[in-house]
Amino acid sequence: MSLRLVPPLPSGTPGDPGLTGPGSLTWRVCRERVVPLGGLSALLLQLAHPLVAAGVAEHSSVQADPTERLMLTLEMLLVTAFGDVRQVGEMTRRIANIHRAVHGSLPQDAGAWHRGTRYSATSPELCLWVYATIIETMLDSYSTFVRPLDLDERAELYRESERFGQLYGVGKDIRPASYQDFQDYYARMLSRLTPGDQARSVARMVLRARLRGIPIRPASYLLAGGLLPAPLRARYGLRWSAAHRAAWWLFTRAVRVVMSRLAPGRLRFWGQYRVAVARCRPARLPDAARLPDAARLPDAARLPDAAR
Repeated sequence: MSLRLVPPLPSGTPGDPGLTGPGSLTWRVCRERVVPLGGLSALLLQLAHPLVAAGVAEHSSVQADPTERLMLTLEMLLVTAFGDVRQVGEMTRRIANIHRAVHGSLPQDAGAWHRGTRYSATSPELCLWVYATIIETMLDSYSTFVRPLDLDERAELYRESERFGQLYGVGKDIRPASYQDFQDYYARMLSRLTPGDQARSVARMVLRARLRGIPIRPASYLLAGGLLPAPLRARYGLRWSAAHRAAWWLFTRAVRVVMSRLAPGRLRFWGQYRVAVARCRPARLPDAARLPDAARLPDAARLPDAAR
């Protein structure tokens, strides 16, 4: 049994910073191993859209491996954040190939969407909602498990995510122009969405799943419920008692102390981040080439005029 969640990132092209590069907020946020703890919440947010839920239920191996979508999303995020241009392009084509096969029609009424409504994983509407859940959950997860991000930082990461969105079907014509516009869109969508039967069925399978053979309940329930907006948590029928709130409080503070303050970098940060840092580090010159110019001159040429 392997505990590795996603494949390692190859070293790539030296000097290639990828989409954002060192110094970006994207690198600072995505390097943290604890940020994907919001993955279950993001998945339940996505499934709350009936057309997304239909695509997942009817075109994925969720019954055989309920965590497959989570692991693929994690791999996609790490490669897109830290890969070089070629690696990002390969990942984009891989996801596009998967999405092209996902299309069909809604089998039953679900909220504002009626039976027979057509869906496609390449639909701009669905791409925008999935993108929105990833960005907002990433921000919330970092703020919960590492340190709170202020509004300017959240807006900065949103700006940096523009190219990420374009690669995965979210063009400028549909992407909210500012972070405030994005928040308005996100709030409108949350008010419209009600998980249907397919969403609740997939959610149950995911929350009961094993990760690489290891049972993850009740942690999965706590993670899903803790980061979900309260109204949507209620629509899924997830209980959130005083005991759940206390457990969530203890869990988030323990993770913040252990991973963000005590853990060494090799445990705290993803290996993909370390690979990207090494790839972008200036190449070391041979010893002779690194000597100052004067040190490479003959002795006589280095003597002051008076000494000569």
